[in-house]
Amino acid sequence: MIIRKRTLLFISLLTASALISCKKDETETLPYLDGSVRVDFEPALPAYIRANDNTVYTMVPHGASHPDGLEVGYRWKVSPGESSSYQESEEADGSFKYNFAEYNKDTLRTITVTCEAFADGYTPLSASYSVIVVNSGEKGSIQRAGYDFSGSYVELDGIRYLTYEAPDGNIWMQQNLAYDGEGDDAVTGAPYVEAEAMSDVFGRYYTWNEATGNKSGNDGSPVQGICPDGWHIPSDEEWTALANATMREKYPDWTDMPSDKDWSQDEAKISREFMAGELLDPEIPDTDEDYDSDINYGKEARSATFNSEILWEYFSNVGDPTNRSGISAIPAGYARYTDGFWNFSGAFEYAIFWTSTEDATNGNKAVCRVINNESQVVYRDAHDKSTFAASVRCVKNK
Repeated sequence: MIIRKRTLLFISLLTASALISCKKDETETLPYLDGSVRVDFEPALPAYIRANDNTVYTMVPHGASHPDGLEVGYRWKVSPGESSSYQESEEADGSFKYNFAEYNKDTLRTITVTCEAFADGYTPLSASYSVIVVNSGEKGSIQRAGYDFSGSYVELDGIRYLTYEAPDGNIWMQQNLAYDGEGDDAVTGAPYVEAEAMSDVFGRYYTWNEATGNKSGNDGSPVQGICPDGWHIPSDEEWTALANATMREKYPDWTDMPSDKDWSQDEAKISREFMAGELLDPEIPDTDEDYDSDINYGKEARSATFNSEILWEYFSNVGDPTNRSGISAIPAGYARYTDGFWNFSGAFEYAIFWTSTEDATNGNKAVCRVINNESQVVYRDAHDKSTFAASVRCVKNK
């Protein structure tokens, strides 16, 4: 299977790119100021920030000028914020300082900062920059994923990962690994779009070499890699055993799938059994906050959400994300590390997990399992060990 890249309608909400616009007065036609507004942030504004992050950002505008060489003023607005009006800068350079946590606190949402350059008799120029507030944990950005925060967990480097007994009888991590290395200068993996606030929300993206320490599990031995002590990165055989155990619970006459192929059997909807979501309970009264009226129309489950946005888009051939495996796969997509830069793709479309299994035909590649929101099949792919980065789960040693 070749992983396709698709432009998401809302991808602009998952990046920190500037939206530049010129505003026209609807009642009269005024000439424009020259140039376009740009803003320098100190420190640099990431695409995502953590709730209650008290960092004070200094924003310095530039780029707009008066056609006659006169002075240009700058005013600022934060939305949502304490005021819906612009606040004129009192600084000589037009700069503005802001702490997103002062007003926003722990509310998970998108915040937009708009800078407007103005002068009498001219149409203002503006630039807008957006940042998304996220958090991990029980009241964090990921909701309805099938997590039990009162259950068991394993800790690594100060981060707790929920664990559970899966249908195959093994203890699996239910969340993506977010380990970032040991020591002040050590960096392992990368967070989504290199925003550290996303590290323990989506988990980090690792190359196979990073995840396993370049150690193969093809001989059947467990590969600890970056997993906690007493845990290891599952082989493709272990992933497949989990898939077969999950499907046998639903289909008693299930024929086990081999581990060297895609997970596919007749018209069985396999992928949804791994997608993060929750089964709907027909016994929940309509007065309960967990009641979902869609159950009256045949809906089996509801998708996990990220800041209230659906993570797994519904496709009829796939069905609702029933998550009977318990893996609670998040469609974090994947990354590629090329020429010293990370490039991220496939968020909200793919969940991809490394196995400890090397590709039998190409020693430069290793095997991963791919869940795609548009397919009922779970694919078996092989990708470059040193440049392709995916999510990692761990399973407890027996």
